[in-house]
Amino acid sequence: MEVDGPSFPNDLLGLLTNISEADFVSFDLELSGIPSRLPSKTPRAAGRLTLQHRYAETKEGADRYQILQVGLTCAKFDYIANSYVLRPYNINLSPLLDERLDFEREISFQSGACSFLLSCGFDLGAPFAKGVQYLSREEAERAKRLAYDRIDKKNPIEDLQLKDTDTESLDFVRRCREAITTWQKSASTTLEITSSTGLPSASATCTISRFEKRLVHQLVRAEFPDAVAIGRQDCIRVLPFDAAREAENTRRIKTRVREQIARQTGFRWIFEALVGGEINNDLLYILRSNGPSDHRDRFDRALARLKKGKPVLVGHNMFTDIVYLYRTFVGPLPDTLDEFNTSLHELFPKIIDTKYLATHAEGDLNASPTLEEIAKGLQEQPLPSIVTHEDHDKYNELEAFHEAGYDSLLTATIMLRLAAKLGAEQSSEAKTEETAFPASKPALGREASEGGIKLTADTPDDFVADGREKVSHHVAPPPVESDFTTPSGKKKRNKSKKGRTQQEEEVAAHRFATRTVFEKLRELSVNDAEALSGTSEEEELDHETLGKDEWPSNGTGANGSWADEEYVQDETGWVPIQKVERKRMEMIPGLDNNNNNNNNNNNFWRHFGNRLRVFGTEEREMRIASWPADS
Repeated sequence: MEVDGPSFPNDLLGLLTNISEADFVSFDLELSGIPSRLPSKTPRAAGRLTLQHRYAETKEGADRYQILQVGLTCAKFDYIANSYVLRPYNINLSPLLDERLDFEREISFQSGACSFLLSCGFDLGAPFAKGVQYLSREEAERAKRLAYDRIDKKNPIEDLQLKDTDTESLDFVRRCREAITTWQKSASTTLEITSSTGLPSASATCTISRFEKRLVHQLVRAEFPDAVAIGRQDCIRVLPFDAAREAENTRRIKTRVREQIARQTGFRWIFEALVGGEINNDLLYILRSNGPSDHRDRFDRALARLKKGKPVLVGHNMFTDIVYLYRTFVGPLPDTLDEFNTSLHELFPKIIDTKYLATHAEGDLNASPTLEEIAKGLQEQPLPSIVTHEDHDKYNELEAFHEAGYDSLLTATIMLRLAAKLGAEQSSEAKTEETAFPASKPALGREASEGGIKLTADTPDDFVADGREKVSHHVAPPPVESDFTTPSGKKKRNKSKKGRTQQEEEVAAHRFATRTVFEKLRELSVNDAEALSGTSEEEELDHETLGKDEWPSNGTGANGSWADEEYVQDETGWVPIQKVERKRMEMIPGLDNNNNNNNNNNNFWRHFGNRLRVFGTEEREMRIASWPADS
């Protein structure tokens, strides 16, 4: 799904909802410059860099260059369809600031990075023409502080000093002084001052220049403490001083400033959703979102879910991206890598690098395999089942491998297939938390070596090392799901019955051949139903025998997906539902402690999670922190 500046207010609710419901969110960035090609870069010494040196280099690049495009893919397991549903977003970011803010932002472009983006078909004008604006936390706080200081007159403008030769200006001040003195003796409540004030005849255009406005403000402030001057577009309005009115005006002006900053904050609200930060409760109103009648309720539910837990963040070769992400939406980066690690873990307790998943047993001679190679190597893997939500089918119809949204979609599919593959391979070997994970064979079935796979000649090594791996040939994304349950409980279908294949007809026939649990209960007598409610757990009906279309919608979630939680029998006497025993590789190892039946989830992600692959360094990987024990 494409999101731009004009559509962002109306797309915001869907983004927040999908992030709050996602099992994980994958991301990718497009940058205006990369650290390996800084103009002030000094020649490297012999040997590999340390992680601290690489961080310092990347920090310098993030301080200079901007994020031009963000790709996000929200991944969630649908317990009705037994598939992972992916929702990719492609969002251009505008580095431009609102002119009403009290500071500017410098924008830098690197010629090599621009050439690379253009060769991938990237539209360099799109971020400026229709990108979503943003403010970092530090920029938002600075904008608020500067505006409040101006409103509270904490930094008054220095008075103008007129010379004896400035006869016209001195005459204007004299006329204004006389007009204000005369007005104070009259019964009039306001006085409007223009360039013609005090003259025998008013000019045809009663305007006032910025210089004259400044003179009037200075005059009232210095000589008329019982009056206030209020600037208007074509005049200065003078009013009697009223403390209560001035306090109320100050409050309303500050409210408008906060709303202006909230609108300019833009995409950072999505970042706050990813890190569990504070989101303005009136954001939809401030952004003038034109959502459905229940959009406020959906917004409140999304915020409540986000407060309960932060989404898992997934990227590919993401060291550079995560540094730029911090600099763009938080503020100045810490000086040392250790400080950055601490701050990063507070923001994102759970991070997964698919580059590390794919190369955890490989060497460092070449930064391989690339994103494209990994995606193609896993394309034929049948499980887990992955589909793209039908409202996010852009990349099924368009070869857009140069976009961040497409790369985030591939990253999500790699995450699911690699994690399922690794989890299945090592589930029998990791019985306890102390069990070591062997590194005898890489995830893609290649023999471990120092060199890995040699990169293609048309991919610059420094772009790959910086995480700028781009797909040069189209890789088929997951298919679009053909039907799903809507909030109203009705089914949407893209295919008519007439267009079904024989296999689809057989699946549909088998699906509806089984009676639902409710049909079976209706056939029972009252006594039988009471007896059934007292049966043992082993005798309860297994909902695995029920087809996905036989379940009635319970109205949970915008997509109608069944929540993975224990069913509690209500007053109607419905039978508790057992969890399904999943097939091997049907689901990835649980990202939380309690979200599937794999008892070794914690040990798995303790080994593979919170580790970033950083090729070209002595350490070869960055260990952020231990995988949290609790969700």
